[in-house]
Amino acid sequence: MSNADNVNTDAEKSKTEKSKLDALYPLGLFGGVMALIGAGLVDGTSPLSFLNLAALCIVFGGTISATVVQHPLRVVVRSLAMLRWAITPPYYEPSVFIEQLIELAHKSRKYGLLSLDALIDDIEDPFMRNGLRMAVDGTGTTTIMRTLRLRLHTQTELDMMAAGLFEAAGGYAPTFGIMGAVTGLIEVMHHLSHPSELGMGIAAAFVSTVYGLVLANVFCIPTANRLRTVIAEQLVARNVFMDALHGIVTGINTLELRTILESYYLPNKKSGETEDNTAMETA
Repeated sequence: MSNADNVNTDAEKSKTEKSKLDALYPLGLFGGVMALIGAGLVDGTSPLSFLNLAALCIVFGGTISATVVQHPLRVVVRSLAMLRWAITPPYYEPSVFIEQLIELAHKSRKYGLLSLDALIDDIEDPFMRNGLRMAVDGTGTTTIMRTLRLRLHTQTELDMMAAGLFEAAGGYAPTFGIMGAVTGLIEVMHHLSHPSELGMGIAAAFVSTVYGLVLANVFCIPTANRLRTVIAEQLVARNVFMDALHGIVTGINTLELRTILESYYLPNKKSGETEDNTAMETA
């Protein structure tokens, strides 16, 4: 196989590992809503009784407004962009990811660092793409590592603030639900002269409380925690990449580099194997 064929093969691999559909998120949201509706049906309550436009405006409108007031525009924009991570998060299969980085190191040692230039545009992660670009352009190792660490720190802080936006919304939603209930009860008090309408009016007033609790505990808070998990996984992957890039630039032995990279994902397995092998050799 020629060098060009190797480049094409590596490029195709890099395109297939960067995202993974996770159906648990939409299924979880659907399950949470259906649990509420199902409970209502068991009690003989019509699902239509949960529909109230005024409560919807108070809870969703108030929650969005308060959340936007709390956060700057760049955090709001970033949070909306990150929302897709809940369904299709950036994904790095450890064994495949490490093998790709080892292949880059092997190619660099065999054909030179410039041979990696053809692979840069096929890397989807801009952080990794920029790091490899600096290496190919001949930037010093110290400068590359310092720049990547600063970018990683800054991006991680922004991503964590964006994830925190959903948690903040989860704190506001129940409060606006209570406000909607109080507003509805005030309206009910205006019809005390019609006792037959009180029951329906009170039920409609408390729908906003249900909206607030569902919005907070089914969507906002779980979404915030889910995004934090994705951020943590991406942080590990980018640290793996930085160690790999450092090894590629400095020309470290690929076996030694593999040991370093595998320690991020497989320390317990490796240590267990080592202990077993040591015991066998001792015996």
